[in-house]
Amino acid sequence: MLIALSISLFSCSKSNDNNVTPSTTNKTEKVTGNWTVTYYLDSGKDETNDFSGFNFAFNASEVLLATNGSATFTGSWRIGDKSNDDDSSSNKLVIMISGNKAVDNLQHDWLIVKLTDTEIWLKDDNVSSNEEIHFGR
Repeated sequence: MLIALSISLFSCSKSNDNNVTPSTTNKTEKVTGNWTVTYYLDSGKDETNDFSGFNFAFNASEVLLATNGSATFTGSWRIGDKSNDDDSSSNKLVIMISGNKAVDNLQHDWLIVKLTDTEIWLKDDNVSSNEEIHFGR
């Protein structure tokens, strides 16, 4: 009976460890890398051209570099919610960056609408702002 109890305890703890991490890890791996803005809507107005010439490097260490010619702006990013440390199942990409009008507009808790190896589609978590951005590779 003691052996059966030990086996059931070990099997339960092992399966629980595997349920939380993969979704966040997978999202983080997909976001990491170099991106450009393919679409930006602000208050219902297409302002994609504001990001012309920008390259965004989402580093694995959660550092975000926005480069446009000789100008580089440094910020941070993470999967999760600014107000919640438990980001394991979050559907948000938090971007914290500033420096000029274009990159200042990125500073939000964004809802992840689509996340693939080649596209990231985000909407502001404040739906009344009518703001969304798409990144592509």
